[in-house]
Amino acid sequence: MSHLSHFTNRLASIASQPNATRAPSYRTLLGEALAKPSSELDADQLVQITAAYLQNAVFSDQNSTGGGLVVGRQALTLFAHEIASAAQLHKSSGAESEMNDGSLPAIAEPDVRRRILEDALDKLQPRVLSFEEQASVLRSQLSSLLEAEEDWIEAARVLQAIPLDSGHRSVSDHYKLSVYMRIVRLLLEGDDPVGADVFLKRASLVIHNVPGAILTSSFASSADTSAAAASSEAKAESELEDPKVLGLQFKLCQARIYDAQRRFAEAAVRYHELSYIAEIDEVDRNMMLSAAVTASILSPAGPQRARTLATLIRDERTQSLPQYTILSKVFLDHIIRPHEIQAFEKLLAPHQVAKLAPTRAPAAAADASASATVSASASGDTDMAGTSTSSSRPASTRHAPSTVLDRAMIEHNLLSASRLYDNITLHGLGALLDLSSAGAEETARRMIQQGRLKAWIDQVGDLVEEGRPGGASASASVGGSGGVLYFVDQDRRGEAGTIAGGLAGATSGAPEAQSAAEVGDSAGGPEGAFGASSAMAEGENKYTKRWDRQIARTAGTLEEVCQRLNKAGFVC
Repeated sequence: MSHLSHFTNRLASIASQPNATRAPSYRTLLGEALAKPSSELDADQLVQITAAYLQNAVFSDQNSTGGGLVVGRQALTLFAHEIASAAQLHKSSGAESEMNDGSLPAIAEPDVRRRILEDALDKLQPRVLSFEEQASVLRSQLSSLLEAEEDWIEAARVLQAIPLDSGHRSVSDHYKLSVYMRIVRLLLEGDDPVGADVFLKRASLVIHNVPGAILTSSFASSADTSAAAASSEAKAESELEDPKVLGLQFKLCQARIYDAQRRFAEAAVRYHELSYIAEIDEVDRNMMLSAAVTASILSPAGPQRARTLATLIRDERTQSLPQYTILSKVFLDHIIRPHEIQAFEKLLAPHQVAKLAPTRAPAAAADASASATVSASASGDTDMAGTSTSSSRPASTRHAPSTVLDRAMIEHNLLSASRLYDNITLHGLGALLDLSSAGAEETARRMIQQGRLKAWIDQVGDLVEEGRPGGASASASVGGSGGVLYFVDQDRRGEAGTIAGGLAGATSGAPEAQSAAEVGDSAGGPEGAFGASSAMAEGENKYTKRWDRQIARTAGTLEEVCQRLNKAGFVC
């Protein structure tokens, strides 16, 4: 008699027993079958025996309807428990030599367990409403098997089928949060941040109801309601992860999703918060601090990034990171050189150097860029000191950054140029950013629209001016030479710290100060005196502005020397 026939006959004899004794008999019979070595009961025979067990002990009319449904649920619970116990028993003893000798049971092989669990879930699907809890346990076991095989997406798909909002059983928020976070982690490992974000939002709806996941005063009042689950569910709850661990996983997954979605500013803040949590291992905290530094450098240039950089630069732990050099340069608004960008690129993850969608400048902008290039090559661009720059450098044909890193560095260098120059032509700006004139203008326009750069563009004169009061033509102020970045508004320098020369509130040049003084002298009473004193203060700032120009002229000369040294093969 075959093993299957013998097993089926014993199932039929158990079916004639009373309800109270059938479940223990099923457990004994199934345990004996799973414990047989593979030399006696191979994988195919074991799969057939487990299928017969489900058909006769779980899904038979006697055990799946009426009062016998309780026995059927017990039999399916025993089925899941015995498979999990056998897997745990042979987890560390599944040596390949022993398996080849046939001394281990067939259930010790992960592939066999996967076949059995998949077959059980297929048979269970038409009756899932009657066995929701048992189906959830089987899906959790199958997901663990797939996770061990690094089949992340399929493991997440199996968990997604667990009914968490069903009205047929009571499911605690702790269990929901555990399942949601497990799905999120699997989807992130499978490089699916969009799907992970969907389930992270679902987790955010229940995490506030789990005591210990978030330290708030409301947990004391919600503890009783969260514990009001069925006895079988309470047993499952005891096997769940600690709420505090789930809360940390939530924050980490949130940071990883922000990072994958290129929301680097938010990711940097979340990573930095996690780097201070003492419960996390020191090595992991250093990794999170490193991720925070990387995300802050890649975040869009502007006030928010300046605040994050200031927080990180004050953290003494960042000095031991390989990104500290570029972090300090970005914080101090230094222009980042190509070789520094290449060194930083080696530390980035693949999604942080991903290609951006290709863009093409409009024809009109391209024509304007070409004409500006010809004009610049004939006359040469001038900076605020009248020094020739980029006249011999060939114009770039790029209209936009090509990668995420490229975009971040271009925006940073544009903001750094506003710290260094009073004005710069669009052609000179394009040479600095390795973009065409049209591309440099488009980058400046986008940053202006987003409030990250205080400037305005004179389309008639191809002029970009920062904080210039309306009415005056900038083309006239620079002798009609192409577009110019004109830096006047000093207030925004406070984003990065100190201001050169102490110009915290300078408004305009000496002619405006003189006109204000004249208005103050002609006005009577206290208002006139106040106006005169204000004009005098602005007049005094004129000399400080001259000193700033001298500093900027020297800095510009130094930049030109560095460029020549770089071309000669020296590192500046």
